[in-house]
Amino acid sequence: MDELWISVDRVLGVCTGPVPMTPGTGFLVRDGRLVFPKAGPICLYALQSVLPLLPAKERTIAEAKEDDWLWRVDETQCPDPKGRVIWRIEKRPLGSTKVSTGSIPQATRGDLRIAVQKVLGTCTSGMAPGQIALFRGSSLYLPQPFCLYALQAVLPLLPAMQRNLAPEDWMAKENIVICPDPAGNVLLRVDRL
Repeated sequence: MDELWISVDRVLGVCTGPVPMTPGTGFLVRDGRLVFPKAGPICLYALQSVLPLLPAKERTIAEAKEDDWLWRVDETQCPDPKGRVIWRIEKRPLGSTKVSTGSIPQATRGDLRIAVQKVLGTCTSGMAPGQIALFRGSSLYLPQPFCLYALQAVLPLLPAMQRNLAPEDWMAKENIVICPDPAGNVLLRVDRL
């Protein structure tokens, strides 16, 4: 197992996020957990473009380089054709990257707070009740390491949940999401502030 340092290598346009991604902005992936230096922010849309690659890239690839495309992938880009934030994926020895976490900004009206409500099983990523993330605009803040898999379960819902929804929409009434690991059964609660 390796750890990954994911950083903005370049921006081939103009990142229009409320907190634009700039070269050097990055985050760590270690043991299936995301660690944002100083709590972030990281653009949700740019982040989602790289997330599917991370579980495989964290592991040692047994296939020969000529037999597996994943060896060749060390960059990915955000889906915004006007911004084109290019992430570089760098493998590093496990435990070699020092990252200082921080606190998230004070929540404001319209932000979403994602909190671990309960852990009904055994979470191998160490998620515990009370751990949080904050989603503001299109920026995600993590004040502590956060499970990559639990976060992936909730991320697709956040842009819709931050908007005014019709009362009959299920997202207007439901705010609990369960992580995909049936052994962990981490329940995340999304609250609109």
